[in-house]
Amino acid sequence: MNRPDPGMTTTTPHVRPGPGVPVVEMRGINKWYGAFHALRDIDLQVAPGERVLICGPSGSGKSTLVRVVNLLEPFQQGRLQVCGVEIGAEAITRAARLAVNRRVGMVFQQFNLFPHMTVLQNLMVGPVWGAGVSRHEARQRALRYLERVGLMDQIDKHPAQLSGGQQQRVAIARTLCTQPQVVLFDEPTASLDPEMVNEVLQTMESLASEGMTMLIVTHEMGFARRVADRAIFMDQGQIIEIAPPDDFFDRPQSPRLQTFLGQLHA
Repeated sequence: MNRPDPGMTTTTPHVRPGPGVPVVEMRGINKWYGAFHALRDIDLQVAPGERVLICGPSGSGKSTLVRVVNLLEPFQQGRLQVCGVEIGAEAITRAARLAVNRRVGMVFQQFNLFPHMTVLQNLMVGPVWGAGVSRHEARQRALRYLERVGLMDQIDKHPAQLSGGQQQRVAIARTLCTQPQVVLFDEPTASLDPEMVNEVLQTMESLASEGMTMLIVTHEMGFARRVADRAIFMDQGQIIEIAPPDDFFDRPQSPRLQTFLGQLHA
C-alpha cells in the first residue's frame, strides 16, 4: 500500500466561513488503520445550516468519517476544511486541533459526562477551561441550554442519577455551551432504551429547525426523513449514494442501498 507524501501545511484562519462557503469540505480523504482501508476517496461538502444523515452497515466508515471531521482521527491522504480551518493529510497541528475543537461540537453514543461532576458543572467545564470563558458567562450559557433541553430541574444531580435519555440531552446541552458552528452526532440514540430514544430525537429535531449545521450518524430513518436535507449511504469506506431524503428512501439507485433499506424494513 502506497501512501502519499505527508508534506502538506496547515493554516488556521480565525474567521467563519462566508456565505456560500462550505462549513465542512472533504477532498480525496483516505484513512487507514494499519492495512485496513477505512475511508476511500471521500469527497463531501456540507453547507451552513445543512443537516446531513450518514447511514450504512456496521464497519462502513460512518463513525470514522465524523471523527475525521472533528480531528479525533488523523487521515493519510486528501485535504479537509472545517469552519475555515484548512488541514492537510498527516499535518494536524495542535493549533489546528484547538481551532477545530472550538468550532465543532460532538455528541457521542456513550454520553461521556464526568461522573463526579453535577449536570451544571459538566456544562461549565468546557467553556471555562477550553475556551477561557468567565465562570459567570459559562453558568449563564449552561442555564440557557439546560432550559433549552428541558432539564433545568436536574442541574444539581450527577449523571448516575439521570436516565439515559436525560444524560444524552445533557451531553447535547454541553456541546451547545461551546457555541459550535457545526455539531456531529455519532449514533446518539444507540445506547438508549427504546422509550428514551424519542426524547433525544425531539431535542435534535428542534435544533435542526433552528438552522444548526448537523452531521448525524444514525439508523433512525423516520427521524432522518423528517430532518435531513441530504442522506448519505456508506459501505466499505466509500460514499455509495447521496440524495435528498425522498429520493434516498423511496427511489434508491444503487443495489447496495436498495438491499440495506430492504433489510431495515424486513
